[in-house]
Amino acid sequence: MMVVTNNPLVRERLPEEMNLLWVDGGYEDVIVAVRNRVHRGHRLLTHPLAGSVKPYETPYRTIFLSDEATDLHHPSLSVLEQAMALLNAFKGKAGGLNSLRTYRDEHLPDLQLVDYGLVETVIQQQPTMHQSLEQLLREE
Repeated sequence: MMVVTNNPLVRERLPEEMNLLWVDGGYEDVIVAVRNRVHRGHRLLTHPLAGSVKPYETPYRTIFLSDEATDLHHPSLSVLEQAMALLNAFKGKAGGLNSLRTYRDEHLPDLQLVDYGLVETVIQQQPTMHQSLEQLLREE
């Protein structure tokens, strides 16, 4: 399973055997990186807008993809297109997703923890979950 993130806490706590794609950018940059991978044949394993945290409420996002790239998976692409449409709806006049809010440095660790909390179970159960998810993808 591939982990796409811009969250330093996820990168720090991720087991070495997990495939990490580090995104040096914001929330939207993570979504774009995931979309690019889906175009190459990877499949979404987690929703790009998981949790009740709105895109403008945090600069961090972590998304899981299949390790293996096959043919374009249209359901994954459809979910990403819907997520990108929602992101565009949240953009301010300046065109930036986070233009609605500025983040104080002292709040960043809390925001990292919120994002990590959304994916912690998947990371902790990675060997079992990875095998199960990859098996399901092969059966489709």
